Amino acid sequence: MAQDTFRCYVYKTPDGRYLADCLDLTLMGKGRSMDEAIADLREAILGYLEGVTAKGWEQDLIPRRAPLYRWLRFYRHLALHALRALFAQRLDGFLTYEERLEGNRLVYA
Repeated sequence: MAQDTFRCYVYKTPDGRYLADCLDLTLMGKGRSMDEAIADLREAILGYLEGVTAKGWEQDLIPRRAPLYRWLRFYRHLALHALRALFAQRLDGFLTYEERLEGNRLVYA
């Protein structure tokens, strides 16, 4: 496989839902909690990798980088999180993480 580690993040929306975004595969997950959004994204990643591998398209579609506007959204959330942590002492609502593929299963890093 071309890549076995994928950069992801999850953030809380203004309406209280959580969205998880994989920037290396251009996939998203959603949920009512951070863990639910991460689990939804993990399922999307596994389904995507299974489909791409079955077709033999790994070299072309892994990684499938997110467009610029998604990267800009990530950096905006990262900056806002840093400011909230610095000035309001709040660390909730945002998390960056990596999903790692070991063998044929995804591992939370």
